[in-house]
Amino acid sequence: MLLLLIGSLTFTVVNAQDGSGELVSKKGFAILPEAGDIGLGINAVPVFGYFGNMMNGTAGNNISYNFVNGTNTIYGKYYLDATTAVRARIRLAKASTFDKEYVIKDLDVPDPLALVEDIYQIKSCNVQLGAGYELRRGKGRLQGFYGGEVLISYATGGTNYIYGNNYSPDFTTPSTTDFGTNITANGRVQETKTGKTVGMGLRAFIGTEYFFAPKISVAGEFGWGFAYVFTGRGEVTEESWNGTEIKTTVTKDLGGKGYNLDTDNLSGAIALIFHF
Repeated sequence: MLLLLIGSLTFTVVNAQDGSGELVSKKGFAILPEAGDIGLGINAVPVFGYFGNMMNGTAGNNISYNFVNGTNTIYGKYYLDATTAVRARIRLAKASTFDKEYVIKDLDVPDPLALVEDIYQIKSCNVQLGAGYELRRGKGRLQGFYGGEVLISYATGGTNYIYGNNYSPDFTTPSTTDFGTNITANGRVQETKTGKTVGMGLRAFIGTEYFFAPKISVAGEFGWGFAYVFTGRGEVTEESWNGTEIKTTVTKDLGGKGYNLDTDNLSGAIALIFHF
């Protein structure tokens, strides 16, 4: 269905060449990218799937503007000239969410109307950056491209717990909200930190791109690259009552590291690229 749609769209645009030999549409618009153009890629499958389903009357049909390979990374190009371009990938994500719950305040004389707050915070950070150089060749609408790129990633996260009731000689098991991961055999968690994960990679790529309309194309590629990933030590901070006072325990893991050398197909993505 995807090939049928591309073919039908291409058939409606008549090829022509101006006096310089540049490939143009019937209305005189350049079909291939030019120096200074920017290319922005999205996942082609939902778009062409929508038009295909529209033709066969599929119920509940919808369209979406998705990232190229499902990793929330923006994919783009800047053309230095008709045969060379620089590529970029970028994702900058930081999140913090809170869950607040009321719990009865610990008092010598319990009062169901006296409440305090327990707070559960989740934090995360995810950065993915890539830069590359692309060479292009081909005739007509079908273009081939190849080149190399450098990839860098960074990720970290953690949780914080703030409790309304503290440990004390009178309340050695303070009333506490069970958030699902904070209650332990000996006490309760105050904080967790995931080890900082840093990744670095080098990747060579080669692919094909077909322009079925002026400066609108579908593309796919294969790659071969090396990636090294290092994860620092994470830790969990726990508090408990040891019989006379509050005891704080910090447990650390060992982290890890690894590498990968392999071929890839950009997670099987088919990109729909708009040039402007």
